[in-house]
Amino acid sequence: MVVDGVISLYWPPMHLRGAEFTLTDTMHIVWAVVTVLLMMLAIGFGAVAFGKWFCLYSIATMVILVVFGVLTGMDGLRIAANLPTPWVGVWERISIAAFMLWVVVLAMTLLRDQDSAAPDDLGRRSDSG
Repeated sequence: MVVDGVISLYWPPMHLRGAEFTLTDTMHIVWAVVTVLLMMLAIGFGAVAFGKWFCLYSIATMVILVVFGVLTGMDGLRIAANLPTPWVGVWERISIAAFMLWVVVLAMTLLRDQDSAAPDDLGRRSDSG
């Protein structure tokens, strides 16, 4: 997630439709592929770290990323040909929202686990009974 954050400090711009395809357009696509791979890696690590329910939730998130990533990719050629792609923005945002929601659920899971492991007033761990 740290590598993803560093990479995301600079996101190469895409040019408007109909403009000549340039290096920054290629870099934008490469950044997107690397970012998605890092997202899947983070989700995969999270899936094995926090139990069955979080694993199932993580798998569902990965399925959403793949399905809507494929839908976005299928419109890639239409974008390059300057053809209408009325849903491509929706597909991208669903993918991004799914990952952002996964990060929120991960944070809540970490906070819950941290809270249950905190010592009580007597200095004993609250989960020690």
